[in-house]
Amino acid sequence: MSRRLSILFIALCALPIQGQNAVLDQYIREGFKNNLALRQKTFSYERSTAALKEARGLFLPSVSLEARYTRAGGGRIIELPIGDLMNPVYSTLNGLLQSVGQPALFPTNLPNETVPFLRKEEQETKVRVIQPVFQPAMAYNYRIKRELQNLEEASRDAFARQLVADIQTAYFNYLKTVHVTVLLDNTERLLLENLRITRRLFENGKATEAAIYRADAELQAFLQQKAEAEKNRNLAASYFNFLLNRSLDSPIQIPPEGQPEKGGLPSPETGEVQALQNREEFRQMRSAIALLQSKTRLSQTAFLPGIAAVVEYGYQGEMYRFKPQDDYWMASLVASWNLFGGFQDKYKTDQAHLEQKEAEARLEEVRNRIRLQVLEAYENLLVADKSLEAAQSRGKSARKAYESVDRKYREGMAPQIEYLDARNALTQAEVNAIVSLYDCFIRRAEYDRTTGAFPLEKE
Repeated sequence: MSRRLSILFIALCALPIQGQNAVLDQYIREGFKNNLALRQKTFSYERSTAALKEARGLFLPSVSLEARYTRAGGGRIIELPIGDLMNPVYSTLNGLLQSVGQPALFPTNLPNETVPFLRKEEQETKVRVIQPVFQPAMAYNYRIKRELQNLEEASRDAFARQLVADIQTAYFNYLKTVHVTVLLDNTERLLLENLRITRRLFENGKATEAAIYRADAELQAFLQQKAEAEKNRNLAASYFNFLLNRSLDSPIQIPPEGQPEKGGLPSPETGEVQALQNREEFRQMRSAIALLQSKTRLSQTAFLPGIAAVVEYGYQGEMYRFKPQDDYWMASLVASWNLFGGFQDKYKTDQAHLEQKEAEARLEEVRNRIRLQVLEAYENLLVADKSLEAAQSRGKSARKAYESVDRKYREGMAPQIEYLDARNALTQAEVNAIVSLYDCFIRRAEYDRTTGAFPLEKE
């Protein structure tokens, strides 16, 4: 694909989340290169660029070659009474000449002429050059196309920023399901070991047959939970590959260094300032306001005259030939001024002015909504951070409790129900710790998207 049609590449600076994960960085770049929705946005932007160039071309002269060949018949007849007018005059002149002894020199039998209005055969071949001299509507049309280009560019960049968060979220959701599946694999081994120990205790008379059934039922219930987790992992992988426009069953690389590190908590005040500077919604609204300003002025140009220069050079006549006696040229200065149009132009101007006021009010609404989004994203990130601390502490405690009960159970000193409760508590705590960790990463990705923390550099 050529450079002009290449999809938007975005070089991302080192950030708290993806700075720790080169694998995710590579996937983000792959998403920018292959994502179909972003490709559509890029084509829309390129189309607006072409429209801008089209508007620029209106300032240049237009040159056309025009040729016409005509055959005609019938139509009006133009009568020229040449005989009726000139024969009496010539007769008088001849009489005067004869009176002085001179011979008659003038004919006295000239017929009247009839000339058809339409020529039987005619051709015209010419080159026409038209150069706008004073066309204020063209200047404002160009400004409107330029702001439309800016709108498309901001829309594309806003989607690219959202795509970053979507890829991060999908990747972290996939890692979450992978680690949960690994945890459940380990838990399955514990349950199989529990079933083996229970059977041994039963053989030694330290457990009842009901304990074996209870251990087997616990294992079967767990296998259902594991199947659900594997389904979630497969769906998460498919959605991630969908964002990158890859085959849905493509393998996904796990970071070799393990889990990415969690960055420190940002400041909400700093995030708000950053959002007001970087969010593409402001670029879109500012471009929309500038567009409507140009639209207002465009409607006002209806009260001004338009002037264009027209130059023609060509050949015309009854035969198709290009000789010096057949050529002609003509230069014109054409002015057009709409003096009255039933007040339509005035009301168009009023509508454009009101649209501009509406857009200015919407800009303030967007500013307040983004402030609210930043605050909400910060609070969600704060809650996720605190939840992670609590989940990690809970996991450590559940691990110690399980190890204590496990030793007693292996020696036949703890009842089975106590062992199963400890195992369930450990599994839930460790799953919760994994979910809380990656939810924290997802909340950070959403916060970075809301504040516009990703500098987008168009390549």
